Amino acid sequence: MYKNLIKNVVIVGGTHGNEFTGVYLAKYWLKNPNMVQRRGFNTNIIFANQKAFKEVRRYIDRDLNRSCSLSILSKNADSHEAKLAHHLNTLIGPKDNHQENADFVVDLHTTTSNMGISLVISNQNELTWLAASYLSEEFPDLKIYRWQGDEEGAFVDSLGADGFAIEVGAIPQGVLRSDIYKQTEEIVYKLLDFLENPSDTNRTVNVYDHVTLVDFPRDNDGEIIAMIHPQRQDNDFKLIQSGDPMFLSFEGQIIVYEGSESLYGLFINEAAYYEKGFAMCLARKIEYSF
Repeated sequence: MYKNLIKNVVIVGGTHGNEFTGVYLAKYWLKNPNMVQRRGFNTNIIFANQKAFKEVRRYIDRDLNRSCSLSILSKNADSHEAKLAHHLNTLIGPKDNHQENADFVVDLHTTTSNMGISLVISNQNELTWLAASYLSEEFPDLKIYRWQGDEEGAFVDSLGADGFAIEVGAIPQGVLRSDIYKQTEEIVYKLLDFLENPSDTNRTVNVYDHVTLVDFPRDNDGEIIAMIHPQRQDNDFKLIQSGDPMFLSFEGQIIVYEGSESLYGLFINEAAYYEKGFAMCLARKIEYSF
């Protein structure tokens, strides 16, 4: 089906400088390229935000994974990450012109949330979903989240024709863990094996479909006045029903979920999302057919 049509695959590590798993996998593969090469296509490794890594920061000026929209790419680069986005677009894109240099992009991430192994997908193309379906068969615990979040079409993987982000956690920022490193490495190898010999897998997959972003409770000055409730903490991909505890105030008051629809929480208490103004994502679990 797609065999012989896939010519260039790109693996990106270090989109966020304080997510060390992707950084050190990229460094390893740059020294050992035979590990990611497959017959029929070339695999390129990109260590994206080296300056942020050196400073153990998510980014220098703005989130690189929110800097790859067409609106930003159409303007002169005015920040470190905007310059990186333009450079990545020359390597991976040009974006949305149907002649992208990269046929498939996989962007490696970690999260402080208890997400386990998950894929974050915003691409609607068939190959992306075939690869996701294959990986969900190979890794029964893998979760698929279809993102429609704070900024649309701005992810690094959106620069290529197909692709997604791999999220593995929970792990602190600026930390390496051998188990999460090996999990990420294994899923990338399985993905490359699939792209080498793409097959028509199950065309219906369980997907956590984004519904909304939920901020922390705040006072009139914008200060956080409640924390994630213990029953929510570390319970990503668990169903939240009306009346379930969501937050716990500093005074001990329980703040409950008041939504009419039962939804699943994920990216719960992600450290990087405090600055973005949300405490968790809520998603609807569906059977997605493609």
